Amino acid sequence: MERALPATERLASLREQSAVSSLLTNLSRREIPSLFGLRGMAALAVVIYHYSEQRGIMAHFPGPFAVTLFFELSGLLITWLLLKEMDQTGRADLRQFYSRRALRLFPLFYVVWILYRMARPFPGRWATFFYMGDYYYAFYQRYSAMTIAWSLGVEEKFYLLWPLVLRHVERQKLIKILYGILIAEPVYRSVLSLIGHPPYTWFAFDCRLDAIVLGCLIALLAKDGWNPPKWISHPLTPICALILVFALQDDSAIYLLAVVLVSTVMRPAWFLNNPVSRYLGVISYSLYLCHAAAREVLWPLIAGNFPFRNNVAVFITQMTLAIAVASLLHHTVEQPFLRLKDRLRKSPRETV
Repeated sequence: MERALPATERLASLREQSAVSSLLTNLSRREIPSLFGLRGMAALAVVIYHYSEQRGIMAHFPGPFAVTLFFELSGLLITWLLLKEMDQTGRADLRQFYSRRALRLFPLFYVVWILYRMARPFPGRWATFFYMGDYYYAFYQRYSAMTIAWSLGVEEKFYLLWPLVLRHVERQKLIKILYGILIAEPVYRSVLSLIGHPPYTWFAFDCRLDAIVLGCLIALLAKDGWNPPKWISHPLTPICALILVFALQDDSAIYLLAVVLVSTVMRPAWFLNNPVSRYLGVISYSLYLCHAAAREVLWPLIAGNFPFRNNVAVFITQMTLAIAVASLLHHTVEQPFLRLKDRLRKSPRETV
């Protein structure tokens, strides 16, 4: 006959189970609550950062770290889906994986590339075309509206390799390797900065692995039964973490944003689950890709007849223009290919 646990032990056990179930249950849903909204807020942060021109207090706005959050999001969700498929079928269908990624990313990317190229020549156009913009901008620091695509170059190189690694390396060994990368990457960036190459550390694929890797690691640990600490699911945790991101703006942001991500999965935030936040998440890829080009190409056509010279009015109008263009691109270019991607999918709905 089993010994009854004392009340304090039963309470601790229930708390641990609650933490596990909230993380695993929400990750296992067809659509993870709040993550469309979180993606939408990250895309909006990038646009605000670029449109504010980093003047005054906005010079301290940590907009670039929104890309870090994008990396962590994609690492978590893509790895989770791959692990789920491997557990269900015994293997990852690489042909389907690469086909879905191509349908998700390529049509919209190349439409924006072509439209911007028709408007004007830009530095690094062929490097960007072949998803090598991260290294072009790392070496040459010649920027344009398509510089935003450097992050896509980082992600696509990673995801060319990651499914193969995940399929062939034993999970416990892989977890140790990922921990090693998380330790090594900041040291590597620091060394390159000390010898005079700070721009390289911001753009290059080999310097931007830790955020994606951290997202992948969270998925692996969750599958392995990781019990997140109770404080991560507290409603104030993501708020405090974001305040620290604003205050510190250093490599610690990678871990602070991971806390925001895990907290959001465990306890979906109400303000990320409203129609506005969700819609911004739906068009986030289009908004991320087109906002700089919309401001550079379309805004000058409007600015001459714009009746207001107030900076706030200009800012709001530019934001509205970017969202309108992103909506148009999403519905005319992105959505038809997403429907085709859904037909190829064997696993539950992918949200990355």
